[in-house]
Amino acid sequence: MKYGRLGLGLTLCFVLSFLHFSASLLIGDFSDYVLTGEWREVYSGNGYYYYLTHKKTFQQARDECRSYGGDLAVRVRDFSLRSTLQQTFKFDKAWVGLSKEDNTWVWVDKTSSTSGNTHWTQNPRQPSNTGGNENCGEIINSDNLGTNDVSCSSTRYGLCEHNRQGYDAGNGYRYMLTSKGTWTNTRNECANVGGDLAAVGMKDFSLRAPIQQALGFDEAWIGLRDLIGGGQNWVWADSTVTSSTRENTHWIENPRQPDNTAGNEECGEIILQYDLRTNDRVCSFETNGLCEIPIITQYT
Repeated sequence: MKYGRLGLGLTLCFVLSFLHFSASLLIGDFSDYVLTGEWREVYSGNGYYYYLTHKKTFQQARDECRSYGGDLAVRVRDFSLRSTLQQTFKFDKAWVGLSKEDNTWVWVDKTSSTSGNTHWTQNPRQPSNTGGNENCGEIINSDNLGTNDVSCSSTRYGLCEHNRQGYDAGNGYRYMLTSKGTWTNTRNECANVGGDLAAVGMKDFSLRAPIQQALGFDEAWIGLRDLIGGGQNWVWADSTVTSSTRENTHWIENPRQPDNTAGNEECGEIILQYDLRTNDRVCSFETNGLCEIPIITQYT
């Protein structure tokens, strides 16, 4: 929709020309858009944690954590949190935010390391500095989740905690806004933080207002796209590959959407001006994207 205009509807002949497309083809086409982030997330009472699912050096892992607004985990000073994270992410060895500075062990939030907050492995007793260059910290499940010193150039999975919390809608997802961009660019940005453009929460219309009030946007891309074109083959971007209906899409009714005004309005957005209802838009338009990030497990 272009504001203030009501375009021509999709012609019947166009609809008929696509009747031979099966549901399986729609799902197959949609799979081309499926994005998977490089990490998985858990909420544990006082913060969000995520687990890098690709092995990296200590500095590479830390750089990735910091690129998401966080850092390698330091709250693992609470030994009970280690068990929570390991049960969720099923790792054996993982980087945490502990390293040597001027030959002294320090957490990345500048808290000094002590025997009471570092929980060094005792059998064998650590830190051992084997080889003379073990300057970074990991925790090891097979050593009862104790801390071990290891060379920073070794590769491990990483445990991060982050500050960019967004809004927890209570439905198993956290919501945050991307920078402004096209539908595809904002979807890529959502994927980079472990989520996707919002779909599950958008089907529940009652969640739109609290999400908007928490994040404060006028319009935002959501995870809805017309896969074939023409304005009537809309599919939600979630793991169930759910087709849209007027009941779960909540299109603007006045003027009635989707109207495909420009002839290529194949991406979905919600607009505060229209009571947070859904509008079709040219995918190259640039606005914020509304990300939906699954919270793997909640502990309270």
